Amino acid sequence: MCGITGFIDHNHSISEANLKKASAALIHRGGNGSGLIFDQKEHYTLGIANERLATIDLSEKALQPLTSTCGNYSITFNGTIYNYLELRETLIKYGVIFSTLTDTEVIIESYKKWGTKSFEKLDGSFAFALIDRKLNQLIIAKDEIGAKPIYYYKNKGCYIFASEISALFAYNVVQKSINKNALASFFRYGYFTNDETVYEHIFKFKKGTFTTLDLHSGNSYDSLLKLNFPPVVKSDVENETQISEKIEEHLTESILKRNVADVPVGVLLSGGYDSSTVAAILQKNQTKRIKTFTVGFKNEKLDEAPQASKIAEYLKTNHHEYYLNKDEALTIVKNLPHIFDEPVGDSVVLPLLFIAEKAKKEVKVLLGAEGGDELFGGYRTYAKAIKLEELVHKRIPKFLKDTYISFLKKTQPKMEEVLEADGLLNKYLAINACFTTVEINRLLNGEYNFSTRSNNKAQNIKDLLIHDLHDYLPNNILSISDKCFMHYGIDNRDALLKTDLIAYLTTLDSKWFIKDGEQKYLLKKITNKYIPKSLMNKPKKGFVIPLASWLKTTFAPLIAHHLSPENLNQHDFLKTDEVLRIKSAFYANSTAHNAQKVWLLLQFQMWYQKWMA
Repeated sequence: MCGITGFIDHNHSISEANLKKASAALIHRGGNGSGLIFDQKEHYTLGIANERLATIDLSEKALQPLTSTCGNYSITFNGTIYNYLELRETLIKYGVIFSTLTDTEVIIESYKKWGTKSFEKLDGSFAFALIDRKLNQLIIAKDEIGAKPIYYYKNKGCYIFASEISALFAYNVVQKSINKNALASFFRYGYFTNDETVYEHIFKFKKGTFTTLDLHSGNSYDSLLKLNFPPVVKSDVENETQISEKIEEHLTESILKRNVADVPVGVLLSGGYDSSTVAAILQKNQTKRIKTFTVGFKNEKLDEAPQASKIAEYLKTNHHEYYLNKDEALTIVKNLPHIFDEPVGDSVVLPLLFIAEKAKKEVKVLLGAEGGDELFGGYRTYAKAIKLEELVHKRIPKFLKDTYISFLKKTQPKMEEVLEADGLLNKYLAINACFTTVEINRLLNGEYNFSTRSNNKAQNIKDLLIHDLHDYLPNNILSISDKCFMHYGIDNRDALLKTDLIAYLTTLDSKWFIKDGEQKYLLKKITNKYIPKSLMNKPKKGFVIPLASWLKTTFAPLIAHHLSPENLNQHDFLKTDEVLRIKSAFYANSTAHNAQKVWLLLQFQMWYQKWMA
């Protein structure tokens, strides 16, 4: 794991000082050495840089950017290649002599041997930029899951990239302006969808893609990696036991490969099925006690620490438990605009940043269980969307259906928009939305082009999982995890997100994801082989904080300041009267839904003060 940045500039407007400044902005992602390549030619200027967090081969030989022994290829790389040892072995048989023990050099030598086809051989989480001096190309690639971040700015002869947006601002040609369409998306879903960011002209590099830039002409073209599979329903030739065994085999391989490092490794343990499975499989395959970490709250309804502690005790892990109090949470909230260069909509960042700061004293690599809900069907809103879609199409007396639908609309927020949404996926998106389209129109000033409708004809839970795999997972969960843990120099590895496992799950019938009304049916079947059912049968919580309570009390001064008419009137993106109405509604009725609205408004205002004012 590292921080990477670089550029190709045909205007000669970017200096080596810009490159150094951009790299320095990423130093928190590294800490184990930095380096750069700056090359000024007649028709272009080229630069790449790296802030290294060493987890494999800690020697100075492994510093980046790394250049091949022949001198034709250089790379700046962020991430981990989990099958690098197998690839290394294959390349040695071809006569390749390695000068380091890194997975970084394996990428270069694989490219030398197989060209861009080598990228499809990489099983890993990665973002890298590779200079090919023989073909006069700069190639930028991102893994198929979208686990490792990379952003780019492209304009008037310049292509600039970096692991974080803040590093892009070190380049004098990059200007800041707000993307109104993305802003609408933020208030709708709490994160930025597709390839958009809050800034105009700055985009997320698409996952599962590599871009080839010609150094002389500046022309570029995109190519896809392999994980763009269509959903394929396999014939029912495997029984439940065979399916379960195959999934367990994939999970075991995925978890063990992500445990490879030359530094201490731990597991983030929430007490739920996803993280408990990671800890259980890893502990079973190790003789020494693994380190597990959890965060708790002094709130019985939300606190999973006791549950995690029982599981850790059963597995006999070396367990570390930390409690986040409201005053520590307030300190973290105040720091969010300095950590995140975009508004952050998910309050899970508070416990993640808290546990990251604690865990850094013990480990350099932390295995997480991101993606478990998206792979196995864990979110309650999956089942809710399916039930509501079935209700619309159910053959029951019209007066009964109309009466029930009318009751839902009156008693539950957003339900009118949910029920009127066309199709399963649109209902699911509406359920998860924070602001309805009507509310967004009341909130935002000016014109914006924003659609809440998807043309995707989702039919079952599998289609919802695939949507979240391509959108919610990379754009929210993985993005947040990377920022939180890399802020403290911890390599957070997604232990469940093996591409072979994902490909296999897409071949299964949808009945396996919710069976007999039970969500995560297949994963639970596997987990219970390692941990007794009696220990696992607890309500799903996750790292959920008492947001409404803290907003009303500890965070209240921040709300009073940032959502005051004086600060709201510093820009014209939000309608002041509507923000004040939302704030009053929250204090009058502090539901979780109202709290989320206030949180999004607060985060936008705090971000604006730091980055735009």
